[in-house]
Amino acid sequence: MLKTYAPRLTGADLRTLLDDLHATPAEVAKFLQVTERSVWRWLSEGSAPFPVLAALWHETPTGRHVSALDVGNELVIHRGLAQAHEKAHAQAVATLSRLLAIGDFGAANDPVLNGPPPPGGGGFAPGPRYSAQVMRAQARAMGR
Repeated sequence: MLKTYAPRLTGADLRTLLDDLHATPAEVAKFLQVTERSVWRWLSEGSAPFPVLAALWHETPTGRHVSALDVGNELVIHRGLAQAHEKAHAQAVATLSRLLAIGDFGAANDPVLNGPPPPGGGGFAPGPRYSAQVMRAQARAMGR
């Protein structure tokens, strides 16, 4: 989830936010879905709830700029994480390939690595590592 940032604002900053937005108390009330009377009360008391101040700050040019930077930073972070995961995956595939190449001893679990033919045969071509001994044992088991 994207974290949002808003500076420490007080109710005294409400007038500055309205000036930055070039908004009237009536427009702010409509935007916040509160009564105009509430906005006038916040202005006269010099105090407003922080969520109100934060919402208005994010609508100012500075707030929009900071929000755009936050999104850009999140994209850079996630792109870097994706690249790191791709690199780790490629390294794991290379290591596994190397281990499989040097460890081909015809072990009993070779059919697991290459996949056994489906019951009843057909449709599956055994891989190059599929031993003849295993194929004969499976054929005997299937009654061929």
